[in-house]
Amino acid sequence: MQSDKSQEVTRRFFEILDELVQMGHIHFMNDFYTENNINSRNIYQLRKDHSRDILQLEWLTILIEKYKVSGDYLLTGKGKKYKKPLVYIERPKRRKYTKHKLPMAAGL
Repeated sequence: MQSDKSQEVTRRFFEILDELVQMGHIHFMNDFYTENNINSRNIYQLRKDHSRDILQLEWLTILIEKYKVSGDYLLTGKGKKYKKPLVYIERPKRRKYTKHKLPMAAGL
């Protein structure tokens, strides 16, 4: 069971993760887990219940080093969230699937 302060760090961790997804810095959460060797089951359990003692310091380090998140904000909730302003990255739009009719071969 995590302390109240630890649960606040966990809450801020997910707040930042969700924001990075919304701003296009992380395209899919599953990619984030795979790229960083994070067991997605642990993340899902922790997201449901912040009191679980699963949060790894390594995960916070990834946000700090790779995405320039402020360590002060993650740990204390004080100050700016990011070392540099977070800019929106537009994701490529998904193409709509359309059925194409193939021309019939002559004589078939």
